[in-house]
Amino acid sequence: MNRTVAVRFAFGIVGETRREAHLATAPGTGIPAAWLTFCGEEIPAHQAEVSEKPAGMPCVRCLASATRSISR
Repeated sequence: MNRTVAVRFAFGIVGETRREAHLATAPGTGIPAAWLTFCGEEIPAHQAEVSEKPAGMPCVRCLASATRSISR
C-alpha cells in the first residue's frame, strides 16, 4: 500500500532555505531513483532525507496539493 512521506534534501546538499519538507508518495516496495513530490520537485534518492512523520519547514505547495486531493 502506498503512503505519504515527508522528503527533503539532506543536510549539506542545498542551503537551509531550500530544505523544505515536501510530501511524496512512497512506493509499496523499494526506494525510487528520485522522489517526485506533490508540488513537482524531484529529489534524487541519494540526496534525500525521508521521514514517516512531518519534519522541518513544510512546502506550502505540497500542502495545498494534498488538501485538494483530500477534499475530492
